[in-house]
Amino acid sequence: MTSEAIATVEAYFDAFGTRDMERVLSHFTADATWTIPGDPALTPWAGSRSGQEEIQQSLTAFFAAVEPLAFELGTMVEADGRVLAPGRYTSRFHPSGQVLESETILRFTVADGLITDYRVFEDSLGISCAHVGERLTTTPA
Repeated sequence: MTSEAIATVEAYFDAFGTRDMERVLSHFTADATWTIPGDPALTPWAGSRSGQEEIQQSLTAFFAAVEPLAFELGTMVEADGRVLAPGRYTSRFHPSGQVLESETILRFTVADGLITDYRVFEDSLGISCAHVGERLTTTPA
């Protein structure tokens, strides 16, 4: 049996997949917090936001810059209204056109059927490099 919190997150993912802003935002409380790691100067959707207006600004920037190519959601787990959603994605970043394949964990806090907090754990350096068109290189230790 799916918990109410997981059902809320599933509904959010369905809305996110359509990129229908009104539908996406309907899953958040008016004062929800939204945190995506990274430097907003490099990736304008990154940073900490509060409230639906700021979340909408982040989503608008994300939708303009990121073309999803694939997304695979793992098994979600929930405890006390917190949902962890592991996933793997492939995205093309604009304007660079670079493609990045990576893993992520999304953490949602849900109360009364709405998301109150959303946090992303992902490769923010890889995303920034792909977005601005730099190749990420590593130097052997």
